[in-house]
Amino acid sequence: MQEHQNWGAEALWQDLEPLLPGLSIEVLARVESTNATLIERVRRDEGARAGGGGGGGRAGDRPYGRRQHDLHPCLLIAEHQTHGRGRQGRSWHSTAGASLTFSLSLPLEVADWSGLSLVVGAAIAEALDPEGGRIGLKWPNDLWLDDRKLGGILIETVPAGASRMAVVGVGLNVSDRAKVAESQLNTGFASLQELVPDITPPEALARLAPTLVKALAAFPREGFGAWRERFSRRDLLQGQPITAGVLEGTGAGVNERGELLIDTAHGRQAVSGGEVSVRLGGASAGGQG
Repeated sequence: MQEHQNWGAEALWQDLEPLLPGLSIEVLARVESTNATLIERVRRDEGARAGGGGGGGRAGDRPYGRRQHDLHPCLLIAEHQTHGRGRQGRSWHSTAGASLTFSLSLPLEVADWSGLSLVVGAAIAEALDPEGGRIGLKWPNDLWLDDRKLGGILIETVPAGASRMAVVGVGLNVSDRAKVAESQLNTGFASLQELVPDITPPEALARLAPTLVKALAAFPREGFGAWRERFSRRDLLQGQPITAGVLEGTGAGVNERGELLIDTAHGRQAVSGGEVSVRLGGASAGGQG
């Protein structure tokens, strides 16, 4: 029988709601995909509003920020995610009590979404490894610890009225119990407890959530530019031989739009996040959701 964890939802909500007004926090014991759940809610709410249904919730009944409707920000935490998704249809494996899997949905008025996954990765890395010595970032959406994969990010957007809702999914290995069979890994395996001994998934979330929420709230104003140098300090592909689709060359950092730069035999090329899976030493990128 699964033992439920104490997520401290009320204290977490008190910390985060001033940064993201209207936020609600929910914890589910089991869900197929936190990203898919939030996207379906937004679509359902938007459809109800378009049809005149109002889509609302119960005013005045919001312990821990219970959502008024599904177009408000929501932090959805899954103790066990059974069908987590990564980029390009890959799966993300999670283990109850040994993994941190969550998604945060929020409306964003953004003219240029470029580099958002890099901002999310850099914010999480800074929160968990402020000294910057061990957590690196593998473009476009992976966190690595000591040359092995620690976690991934999956960002999706969905129309919501005149704007769009961003759904930011994050998956992190917290303890060794999250490890799956070697045959299912091509990136190596790292857990957060190697960096912070005995940390639990709720403690990891409490540590990273404020930094992540601040970064997301500021993104419409600041874009990727405010984070470019901070990402570059943790950029694992800088100076490394890499293959991106048909391109082969040496990683040359990222440009102001968060595109991967590769120095090839034919000059410097820019690659956008939607085009390729980057490979470094035979390991492919992944994500969560």
